[in-house]
Amino acid sequence: MVFTSILVSVIFALLFSAILVYGFSRRTVGPFNGMLFLFLIIFMFTWGLGSWMTPIQPMYGEVSWLSYLLTAILIMLLIGALLPPARTPRKGTPAKKLAREEQNNASRAVGITFGIFFWFMVIALLVIAIARILAPDITMM
Repeated sequence: MVFTSILVSVIFALLFSAILVYGFSRRTVGPFNGMLFLFLIIFMFTWGLGSWMTPIQPMYGEVSWLSYLLTAILIMLLIGALLPPARTPRKGTPAKKLAREEQNNASRAVGITFGIFFWFMVIALLVIAIARILAPDITMM
């Protein structure tokens, strides 16, 4: 059951991160235009929250895949609404290049902050998912 829930979460995370990057042109930092970053976020939320949801029929191998699907769709829509579409780089005057450099420096600082937040979030979601595996009889309030 644990491996099936992880497999279902991986499949949905791959599908929806690819849709975000290549279908909706939502790109972030990292390899594959940010697809790996989006995959990790969607996978951790899908696995962590999908395993705690009340099972919704139909079932596959004792795993309610519809719970995982709905969680993955919700997270994909949330990320898609928050990320702006990718822009194409433009050429400009030296003043515009300097302004772009300053903006890039500010973006790096924001990226570091979000990077720290990202790893805290991944660890918290991992703890949530593992807690469900270790204590399957506990229900959320």
